[in-house]
Amino acid sequence: MIDLHTHTTVSDGTVTPKELIYQAKETGLLAVAITDHDSIDGLDEAQHEADRLGVTFINGIEFSATFGKNRLIHILGLGIDPQSEGFKRIYTNYRQNRSDRLLQVFKKLRSMGVAIGPEDVEPFVTGGYMDRQAIAKCLVAKGLAKSVRNSWINYLDKIDYINGELIQPEAAFSAIHAAGGKAFLAHYHLKIGFKGYSEENTRMLLKKLKELGLDGMECYYPSFSEEEKLRCAEYIEDFDFIKSGGTDFHGANRSHIKLGVGEGDFNVPDELLDEILAEKEIKL
Repeated sequence: MIDLHTHTTVSDGTVTPKELIYQAKETGLLAVAITDHDSIDGLDEAQHEADRLGVTFINGIEFSATFGKNRLIHILGLGIDPQSEGFKRIYTNYRQNRSDRLLQVFKKLRSMGVAIGPEDVEPFVTGGYMDRQAIAKCLVAKGLAKSVRNSWINYLDKIDYINGELIQPEAAFSAIHAAGGKAFLAHYHLKIGFKGYSEENTRMLLKKLKELGLDGMECYYPSFSEEEKLRCAEYIEDFDFIKSGGTDFHGANRSHIKLGVGEGDFNVPDELLDEILAEKEIKL
């Protein structure tokens, strides 16, 4: 049993990277990946604990990429080396661009009656770059939202992304491949994905992503319906994609989802690891 899609306190989860590895050990997972949103800041801590406990740990990230008018997709990078120069160059530039554009986000928040600024958010920053995740945590701490999820629903999701705040898919693919990893489309069935698109448009967009560098799709996900499972399997076969999967674990922020098992009857087959971790040509 493996879980290749999880989140920690570095992004919008409620357990630390160290705690997540401990839970993986207690759950009996063969392997676990941490894929925090747009951040690699918990990977070293997780690797140290994984080495101590004898857990197979997969370095990961979940990029938020713009794709389509007022739409975004999430791209999982699995098996990455975050210290590779090609990855660090793209990643650092992306994080800086996001941080530079937050003044417009603060301005929009003030128009919504939320008077916070960078000085309020600074204590919630991880990795040296301020982002919307840090703002979400600040809103909770100030009692303006009940949870990080509510911060997004009530405030941040209502503020359009500013040009340059999100990474382009091709840049995300380049970063992941430069780090020796593979890139997967996460939860294709959600609005942060292809929900609402026709079958024809979905296939057209998958073809484009494949041409840009997409390696695979998340074909195991707790909230897939039977129809969505079948459609995903067809896409994977038709586009010769690699399979991945995970629970999208967020700790108490999604309390119905348990690490490794989703809502209790979910599992990702161990054999997916072989192809995910197989060597890939590094493109700088």
